Amino acid sequence: GWNQFDADPGVYDVKFQDIIETETTVQVSSSPVQTATSVSALGELEEVGAKFAKSRSAELLKSSSREADGSLVYTFELQGDTYHELLALSINRGKLFRVSTVTSNKKWSKREQLYKNIVASFVPKGF
Repeated sequence: GWNQFDADPGVYDVKFQDIIETETTVQVSSSPVQTATSVSALGELEEVGAKFAKSRSAELLKSSSREADGSLVYTFELQGDTYHELLALSINRGKLFRVSTVTSNKKWSKREQLYKNIVASFVPKGF
């Protein structure tokens, strides 16, 4: 089972957390951007992935990009000492959207397909 938490301003817009394995989360957040209209403004795909990996003391395992409803989406798979994360970033209508899916390394094989489906289905919609 999952608990749903609605908006913690500045942290996330919505968060789902496993009831038993509290390190297992799915989180969507957005923050305003002033001038950027595409996630490419953050840098090249691999460069952005390397920055996120470094900031999380993790290894960048995979990176990819795709178009979702006219917006470029960067996706990164990161692995730290104890956790595995699938992260998607996109900019649309003046907002940076971030989808973060995290679980322990030992649970990754059980959660991988679910997390890939969540990230693949994400379409950034600004207001």
